[in-house]
Amino acid sequence: MRRRSGDDIGGGGGGSIRHRTVEVDLDIYTFDIDFAGHVSNITYIRWLEIGRLQLLVEAGMPTPELLAQGLAPLLVKTEIDYRLPLKLGDPVHMSLDLSELRAASATIDFRITSNGRLAATARQLGIFIKLDTGKPARITPDRRARFAPFLREPADRERLGS
Repeated sequence: MRRRSGDDIGGGGGGSIRHRTVEVDLDIYTFDIDFAGHVSNITYIRWLEIGRLQLLVEAGMPTPELLAQGLAPLLVKTEIDYRLPLKLGDPVHMSLDLSELRAASATIDFRITSNGRLAATARQLGIFIKLDTGKPARITPDRRARFAPFLREPADRERLGS
């Protein structure tokens, strides 16, 4: 897995925040192929989970540390739009960032490509829950600051159709 930074946020120049995306190269295995001969929808769900966990790592909040703090990431919603069937041997790249960060939830946008062609887009809504109560936990100022570099600006969200 690898990552790269995107464009400056705030018009460029010194002191602006670098927009970051999580970049992951993925492999297609024989067990990922469904009866129609292309990548199964279950595989896409697994890929989204890999990306979401990598986002937490790159934001400095790996899942084991969250669990030790009594928190767990939890998905509320997943949407996937399949645009191009992928087959065994196709190179796969996934890029993700945040399109929204609210008081207790975050929306993650995913772009899955193969050879530069868009294969799928996806969106997940996630929250943190308190393990002892099972109730949602608000995103603290520290966690908000850790997520901030991955948050797309409103103009970028409009341009990308998010």
